[in-house]
Amino acid sequence: MSLNSEQEKNLSLLLKLVYDRANWKRIGRNSYALDVFSHKIKAASHQPTVTTFMEKLCYSLGVQSIDVNPDLVKKLNEESNVVLKALRKETIYYMLLSLEVK
Repeated sequence: MSLNSEQEKNLSLLLKLVYDRANWKRIGRNSYALDVFSHKIKAASHQPTVTTFMEKLCYSLGVQSIDVNPDLVKKLNEESNVVLKALRKETIYYMLLSLEVK
């Protein structure tokens, strides 16, 4: 199950914002940051909406807030079922895709 290019772009941007705000020196002392990030994404992806997914992911990584465009979240929320299902099935792909966002 894959997302269309706009969905992929929006999801990647959202994940990148969270990744960039996380304090990886504190979180990943004894583990690899990408392993932790993929695990947290997969765990949070079982939420019913992208908004609650984002809240759960941020909370699990100790991120207080991210500067995200509300329209981006709204677009992803409209397709929450598809987006979160794809994220659960292809966690590592979307995580790596998000790390390529500049």
